[in-house]
Amino acid sequence: MEKLFDTEFWRSVLDSLQHWLITEGPALLITIILFIVALRLVAFFTKKLEKTFRHRAEKSDKTDIEEAAKRIHTLISIIQGLVSIVLWVVFIIIILAKFGLNIAPILAGAGIIGLAVGFGAQELVRDYITGFFMILENHIRTGDVAILNNTGGLVEKMEFRTTTLRDFSGTVHVFQNGKITTISNMTKDWSAMVFDIGVAYKEDPQTVMDIMQEVGEELRNDPEFKSKI
Repeated sequence: MEKLFDTEFWRSVLDSLQHWLITEGPALLITIILFIVALRLVAFFTKKLEKTFRHRAEKSDKTDIEEAAKRIHTLISIIQGLVSIVLWVVFIIIILAKFGLNIAPILAGAGIIGLAVGFGAQELVRDYITGFFMILENHIRTGDVAILNNTGGLVEKMEFRTTTLRDFSGTVHVFQNGKITTISNMTKDWSAMVFDIGVAYKEDPQTVMDIMQEVGEELRNDPEFKSKI
């Protein structure tokens, strides 16, 4: 209690604070400014990168612009988030060091925790990395008809960890992206239907083909189906 009213104590505290502000203050201020500038630069360059990718997608006649925009936005957001996390970690470490804290035990502890989490979450990390590259390389998209690990159906949802597929009987299958070994996209850029039509031996093949062609032409001229053929 005596120290609270001791002018010498408060004078020494103020002197120490003043000395710290003189010696460490400018460096701390510069660090904060550089950190803010770095965050702004990351946001600026990621936006420019997103615009560039969108512009390239719009030039291609075979690209679904809406799907490409969603994919590009997702990937750019991930990149921006990862870079921002790295900047925040570096900034916090520098600030702690400026305040005189020993960051060596913190770094060692973070390394041990990261190692333990890495071993425990190998499968999870593999799923996310595989999902990232599946979206980046545009193997399949939501709405495609595809065969994943010998299971065919409609891709209802595609995320970084899992891909949801509804097969032709209506059953929903959820695949971990890291465990998808084969992908066959049946509607990539264009698609075709293959029909096996049984014909009796007594029928004339040319007559059968003429009838099939006639039905095809009727479908092409049908208002409901012509836009889908």
